[in-house]
Amino acid sequence: MLYWSAVHQEWAEAKIEEYQAENPNVNIELVTFGSTLDMNPKMITASAGGTAPNLVFQDRFLVAGWAGRGGATPITDLLPAYDINADDFLEATWNECVWLDQIYGVPFDTDVRAVFWNPELFAEAGLDPDTPPPTHDWEAMVELAGKLTKSASDGSIEIMGFIPTQVLSNAYGNGGDYIYVWANDGDFLKDERTAWMDNPKIVETLQWEYDITNAVGGIDKAAEFSSGWPSMAGFNPFGSGYLAMMVNGGWNLADFAEYYPDLEFNVGIWRKRGQEDDYVNFSGGFCLSLPAGAQHVDETFALVSFLSSYEAQLDAAIRYQRIPALKAAVADKALLDSSPYPEKQKIINESAAYGRFRPVSPVAGQIHSYWVRPGTGRDWVMYGEKSAEQACADMNVAIQEELDAFWSSVEG
Repeated sequence: MLYWSAVHQEWAEAKIEEYQAENPNVNIELVTFGSTLDMNPKMITASAGGTAPNLVFQDRFLVAGWAGRGGATPITDLLPAYDINADDFLEATWNECVWLDQIYGVPFDTDVRAVFWNPELFAEAGLDPDTPPPTHDWEAMVELAGKLTKSASDGSIEIMGFIPTQVLSNAYGNGGDYIYVWANDGDFLKDERTAWMDNPKIVETLQWEYDITNAVGGIDKAAEFSSGWPSMAGFNPFGSGYLAMMVNGGWNLADFAEYYPDLEFNVGIWRKRGQEDDYVNFSGGFCLSLPAGAQHVDETFALVSFLSSYEAQLDAAIRYQRIPALKAAVADKALLDSSPYPEKQKIINESAAYGRFRPVSPVAGQIHSYWVRPGTGRDWVMYGEKSAEQACADMNVAIQEELDAFWSSVEG
């Protein structure tokens, strides 16, 4: 049996050894890759050549595109025999595995984002360090970003207040670009065939991101500040006390404990625009899936059931400081106690209940590229090349072309 994965190698090795001890007639070969971007093209080639692996640890947001192009095996009919039920999983993680009413993966874990702020820098700006930023009030957030930003005598930025986008690097955060759209009641698609990148709510969101960037000095000064922070562990402007606030993944707790043990910081969850008590979050994560052409499906799914169990998910979550996809495991005491910041971890883990997911679409990757990757849709606005309205209109044309091409390819 072949099992391909780009993450969680040590956990997989341990669980495979355990499974084989219980099932001595089963032989499992683990094949690892540097990333899913490296793994997936090879998997497609293997499926086309009749040598598909039996099981893949897949990035969930890619499942619809993979399944829609005939690359995955539906597992809907296999679930009842193993008592795998949608109600047991965080809703966002389950729904991300569904394409055209078929299930293509068993959710394994997730990650969510939090609002991190530095209480010392808030206090220095005359703000209550223990009061969460007013994320529900976008006009106040523009003002806050500017107020928290401090310039050196030469005009360069010494303390950066807040940059909402990933426009320059993960130094400023991760995942916020999606959260803000959802907080503003926006969506990227009208339906499975129709792009909605020109949604007025997305236009408003992009304009707001631009306004905050201008409030801290503009994209050029933000880029200059960012250039001093390599995108690697141990080089973090927030951890070093030079970024007052960010939206970033819960995995930062482990990094702070390792690299910035003396850091004082608070965490909260982003609120919907205009609503102080309604929250929204972004869920990513992985699932266990069977490629098209996979052999020995029943035997493979027995392994899937073992690897996706409560115990297996909890083991990986503790090992890698992730959040299990099984709802019952999210607040497991052993998981929270394994965190260097148990109370903060509890806030973050519980916010998975507000999690939303990237569009479940065969063009999810293209939407992600235009909305998040450097040099495309969002950056046209940040660098003053296009207005928010024009950028969104152009993105909409591009994504609609991708959708039309996909549906033409599968329907003939």
